Parts: sequence; structure tokens; C-alpha cells
Amino acid sequence: MKIDKSSNFILLWILAFMTALAPLATDMYLPSMGEVQKTFQTTQAHTQLSITVFFVAFAFGQLLYGPISDALGRRKPLVVGILIYTLTSFACAMASSISLFVFLRFLQALGGCAGVVIARAIINDKFDIKQGASAMAVMMMVGSLAPMLAPSVGSFIAQYAPWQLIFVLLGIFGMMLLAMMLWGLQETVPPEKQTALNLASVFRNYASILHDRRFMILVLTFSLPLSALFAYITTASFVFQDHFHLSAQAFGILFGVNALGSTTFSMINAKIVRSVSPYTILKYAFLAMLLFVAAMMVISLLEAGFWWFESALFLTMGMIGFIAPNAALLAMDRFRQNSGAASAVLGMTQFAIAGMVSFLAGVLHANTPGRLSVMMALCVLAGALVYRLLHRNLAGEAPPR
Repeated sequence: MKIDKSSNFILLWILAFMTALAPLATDMYLPSMGEVQKTFQTTQAHTQLSITVFFVAFAFGQLLYGPISDALGRRKPLVVGILIYTLTSFACAMASSISLFVFLRFLQALGGCAGVVIARAIINDKFDIKQGASAMAVMMMVGSLAPMLAPSVGSFIAQYAPWQLIFVLLGIFGMMLLAMMLWGLQETVPPEKQTALNLASVFRNYASILHDRRFMILVLTFSLPLSALFAYITTASFVFQDHFHLSAQAFGILFGVNALGSTTFSMINAKIVRSVSPYTILKYAFLAMLLFVAAMMVISLLEAGFWWFESALFLTMGMIGFIAPNAALLAMDRFRQNSGAASAVLGMTQFAIAGMVSFLAGVLHANTPGRLSVMMALCVLAGALVYRLLHRNLAGEAPPR
């Protein structure tokens, strides 16, 4: 099966839209965080909590959708999840207090995480490892259009309209995705391959997945460098608008430019992964990412200025375009029979770590270039050490499938 056929092209666009819900629900809202803080007359930390709880709910909600989609197929739980996301997006626009707003963001994430976990499972259902690596890269590349455009839209709204309009638009996007899924998304798990849905089987499947050492190492290889991205997402508006004094509009453009780095390198990865081993790509991408994040720390220490810091940050973010799709696909290939559950563990780990890093970024006030650089460097270094020091000892293990 070629991923460039028209039917698969449409599928990849739908899957990309599914995975774009999370960045849309965070990135479009970032330029207006200051206005949200003023509206609810709350603190910066409480405002950042609306991002942290989103990540946490996004993490643990995937544990529900994974086994449910293995048992009932991909379409039904996906429709339910996106419907929850759509309704709570509209409700966020009508929140009357910061507590209610944070709670609605939690529910919004519980619905939206269905798209991410099931999108990865669908790729694992339909493609072999080479085609799947390319398909995953293409999906992430297209999905990166959302974080590229979202902050610009959000900054425009911040200048000319109330921040509540952002969540109205998110609800409309949810309605659009529901229509696209009902029209163009076919079931990828035939009835004979659907597994039993009971607590005993769910726990057995998760136990099997969690005890696979290579899978868990690859999951950490995927999750730890991505947590650097979420540290950046949590603090970016304060670093660039408060420290570097960018306007909301300039910040929106800048955020999109940084997302372009990941998109560009994802495009390159989609091409070269067909002829170069994903393991080789991961090794050199980690080396490059460590170099660039180290440059961020030095630039911050020397106070070299905005453009030097932004250049190093752009390249650091770009390396995620190589690391994320390859690590995710290699992990998912371990469990083709239980793709939903495997994708849930992958996503839960990713967003649990992201939630912790996001929380620490808020608590430690990592709202300056120096503190942000240190947090990102620790995340990248941890991912590189996991991949280098642990994964090489498991080279001889065969995948369980």
C-alpha cells in the first residue's frame, strides 16, 4: 500500500487534523493568557494551570480510549471523544471563574485525546514499518500546520476580539473534524481482530506492554525530548512578551516560525526514512538537539540577544521533526495486535511527563530565557541518555507483535 494514493492522502489529512486538536487548544490560546489572567483576576500560576491540567488529562484519558478502540473499533470512540471536545470548547468560552475554566479545560483534553491515540493506532493498522514511518512523518508534518497558524490567529484575536472567541473557534474546528471523520474515515479494525473489552483483558494487555523493555525505552525516547517542547509552550508567551517585549502579534508570528522548524525537518525525515534506518536518524538528531539546546544556554548566559536565542531555539525545535515520528513508529511497531493500548501508553507517558514539566515550569517561574533553556536541556539530555545507555543493550530482542 502506497501512502501517496488519493485515499491514503485524504486519510493522512484527517489523521493530521485529529492530532492537531491538542496544539490548537493550547497554541491559539497562548497569546491571550494575559487577558485570561485579567478577566478572572487571578495569578500567573493559576493561569498556567489551565495548560498543565490539559496535559495531565490528555495523558490519562488516552488509557481509556486505547483498549476501547481495540475492542469496539476506531470510529465509535473517536466520534464520542471529539464530540466531548467540541462541547467543552464552547463551554470554555462561557466560563465564569478560573476554577470552572480549568475544569472545562480538563474535560476538553479528555475528549481531544481520542484523536491523538487513535490516529497512531490507525497508522499502525494500515502500514508496515517503512511506510508507517513515512506516514507518521507526513501526518506530523501536516499536523504542524496547526501550531504554525494557531498563534497568529490567537494573537489577532487578542488584539481585536475577546479571548472567548478562541474557544468558539475551537468548537467549530471540532464540528468540522466530526464531519470529516463521518465522511472520509473508514473502520480499520475488522470485527474478527477486535479484542474483548473487560477489565481483566485490559490489565493483561497493559501489563504486557509495560513489561516490554524496548517499547518503554522507545516511549521515553519519544516523550522526554517532546517535554522540552511543552516547557517552551508553557512559558513562551512570558519569555517573549515579558522578557523580550514582543507584541502579541509578533509573538504569534514567532511561534509559528518556530513550529515551521519542526514541520520542515518532518518533511525531510519523511523522505530519508525510506532509505535510512530510523535508529540512525534518532542518534544524529539527538546529537544535534543537544548541541543546539546547549547553545541556547550559552546565549542566555551571555545575554547575546533575541535573534541569537531565537535561532538556537528554532533549530532545537526542528530536531523534534526527526525524533518524534521515528521513536513513535518504532515503539508502535512492537504491538500491532493491540495498537490502541500501545498508543495509549505512548501518549499517556508523553503527556504525563509533559504535564509534570509544564507544572515545574510554572512553579519554578521558568519565564526567562536562561531558566527555560536549562529545563529544555535537562529534558533533551534525559532522552538522549535513555536512548544511548539503555536501548543499545536490547538490540537482540525480537518484537512481540
